[in-house]
Amino acid sequence: MHGSFHSKIVDPGVFEKGDTFSFRSQPYLRELFETVRDRALPLTIVVGAGVSMNSSLPSWRALIDKMTATIADPEVRNLASRDGADLMRKAEIILQLIKDENRNIQDHEIIRDALYQRDLQVIPGELAKSIARLAYATRVDTRLLTTNFDIILEESLLAYFAEKDVKSFSMRPGGSAAWTEWNADPDHVGVLHLHGLVRQARNPEEPIILTESQFLKYGAQVREIISASLENACTLFIGLSMSDPNLVGPLYESAPATSPRFSLVVPPAVDDVSPTQAARYAISSARYLEKMLGLKPIFLKSHSQLNQAISDLALAVVEPDRYRPGVESADSLVYSRRLTKALDTCYTAIGCEPHAEIPAGDAAEDLTTRLHDALEIPGGPLDVLRELAQDYDEHVLGSNTGENFGLFLWLRTRGQENGRRRYTINLVGTSVYTHREEWSLRHHVTVDRGSDFAAAQAVFTGAPQAANLTPSPIAQIWRGILAAPILMSGTGSDHVIGGDPADVLTVGAITLNSTFVVNPNGDEVAPRDLSLISKLDSERTNQLLVSLQLAAEYAINLG
Repeated sequence: MHGSFHSKIVDPGVFEKGDTFSFRSQPYLRELFETVRDRALPLTIVVGAGVSMNSSLPSWRALIDKMTATIADPEVRNLASRDGADLMRKAEIILQLIKDENRNIQDHEIIRDALYQRDLQVIPGELAKSIARLAYATRVDTRLLTTNFDIILEESLLAYFAEKDVKSFSMRPGGSAAWTEWNADPDHVGVLHLHGLVRQARNPEEPIILTESQFLKYGAQVREIISASLENACTLFIGLSMSDPNLVGPLYESAPATSPRFSLVVPPAVDDVSPTQAARYAISSARYLEKMLGLKPIFLKSHSQLNQAISDLALAVVEPDRYRPGVESADSLVYSRRLTKALDTCYTAIGCEPHAEIPAGDAAEDLTTRLHDALEIPGGPLDVLRELAQDYDEHVLGSNTGENFGLFLWLRTRGQENGRRRYTINLVGTSVYTHREEWSLRHHVTVDRGSDFAAAQAVFTGAPQAANLTPSPIAQIWRGILAAPILMSGTGSDHVIGGDPADVLTVGAITLNSTFVVNPNGDEVAPRDLSLISKLDSERTNQLLVSLQLAAEYAINLG
């Protein structure tokens, strides 16, 4: 690890200005794809809170903040919220304070109430689905471990494996041995929960590991199973900060690495620091992990790109001859080629001339008409909302006094700047008006976590985003917005994995704008001003999101 060590982490300048899903800019990304595609080693996937966050569950820090908020005594709650102790120590303190107020409550009940919104079903996000798809594609020799308390992974796996073949395991006595034995059957897939399980409506699986004392008590056992899972395998860490000593310890003890281990990372946000500087700091800091632990960090610009990398790994497994990093060919399936082809197809389908960024003339009017019609098609947003509104007698849709909606279509920018693809989106059309001049539409809205545009946030997170809008001179009627990524499948390959397309791309976002408030954000909002969207439970919201994808496909007119 020492001596002539040379870092292969992406250069911060390239990360800032160029493509990050690039085999040229990121040698470790290329190595990851070649290793997984060749299938010479078993695959160990270690999943952290980032995957649960993509399914609308809280991060580790947010979980502890939610626990803190349940302390009844306001002065104690205020002191606890301001405590700057590290998270394991703070979790220890918070749990004790809550139990001092209620001696009958148990740790797992406190965690459960903070982890899940009451009576809401948790639906796996796209990242969890992509991990499940990869696990199915490599199922003969794949091991799944997680530091998460939830069963998001298991729920995702059920889309590909029979229910009887999916099983959860914990670190209770004999748990890791049972997990190893279960995985020996190629039809089985087991998920080992390193920190225990806390389910919504079922008993927990202990030991629960959240606090400092729990980490000290069970750490050796966790490190032992991590070490065994690293051995003679390609290991992939997803959605982890790599600060957990139970993960870092085995990496350090086994360095220099005899088998490859990669981490896929989206630089975290830092208060009062620009995203550029936060990314530079994260990349520089990762050189310690690279040099001392033998870890190969791969930095991506967004959680959507992180999901894309996992999704493409599964495609590379089932299409190894066509997905060859660095090999140029007419039928190559590498990401950059597929994305270019998909965007050209989308822009052509909405009537754009070559290299144009929005349709003009009759093509623009046609797109407006298609977006307007997309609201009303069977299974479209209004069709679904009218059916759901029957459960809310007081809610009026349409007319001058009821809630009205509009669709806005955004596509990833297809042009390049200085030979690099922009990570931006363009508003190409709406259902409520036609833009006759190119300058009048939003161009090159940057995709980043700090964007004011819900569409950009949806592309960044790879997940739906609900937000309120402040009426402006050019958009006086809109008060709320629901944005969702647009997924496009089968652009280069017709292979399926467990019945789902292996070739999936995020090509943009579609937004459903409302004349009512979509996200109360804890504010006092008159019931008559609340959108129907804000009243839906998770299952009904998912129905609406499916209708938005259908509307996008109809509007883009891909046939």
